Amino acid sequence: MRNRHRTVDRVAGLLEAATRRPGSTLSRLARAVDAPVSSVQKLVDGLVAAGYLDEDDRRYTLGPAPWMLAARAGTPPVPAVPHDALAHLASVVRLPVLLAARVGDNSVYLDWAGADEAFDVALSARLRAPLPDTAAGRVLLAHLPADERKRIVLTVHDGDPAAASTLLDVCARIRDTGSERGASGALLPGAVAVAVPLWSGGRVTGALSAADRRTRPRDPGGAGDGTAGRGPDDVAAALTDTAEAWSG
Repeated sequence: MRNRHRTVDRVAGLLEAATRRPGSTLSRLARAVDAPVSSVQKLVDGLVAAGYLDEDDRRYTLGPAPWMLAARAGTPPVPAVPHDALAHLASVVRLPVLLAARVGDNSVYLDWAGADEAFDVALSARLRAPLPDTAAGRVLLAHLPADERKRIVLTVHDGDPAAASTLLDVCARIRDTGSERGASGALLPGAVAVAVPLWSGGRVTGALSAADRRTRPRDPGGAGDGTAGRGPDDVAAALTDTAEAWSG
């Protein structure tokens, strides 16, 4: 298991908070990372000086440095799926659609469409989740190099080899079938999600998922409220078509 570093965690948290709420005050940033304002002030000053944050009238937004690093890397960290494409996909499957990428040992939601107000608020408040906890995260986990995948699985299920073996079997099934269908995670308890990989340069760099909070299965006959007939196979097919269109 890789050791975390408090200062690094705070810096990452500050950048994420400034991205999530552009124009945040110093006090808001301090609350976001649960740290004293005096400590955060020094970190924020350093991030502004290095170009990772911008300051305007004591309010902070993401600076140009992260974009410069991404540009110099030559390839985007996740396929650039436009929001309009996500919105169209959500209208097709009549479900919330989410775009996720791996950051460390977590999956992070980068964008979403088709969510109702409650779901939108929940997503905004919790963008990160451990990779095994969501359908999109499991897709990302399944396509990691074997040694990295095993490290994460054994860390999550430390002392429980049976659970670790089960999760690795799930990952193998995802690679074989090209999609995951299962629990959406703690963000939507009881919801079922379908997720597929996004590819770039021969590797998986993101995942598309659709989540269904309805407790009753969809009518396979196609009658009813207009969403019927769009079962897991239909949703997976629509997700796959979009993923293939925007994968590189």
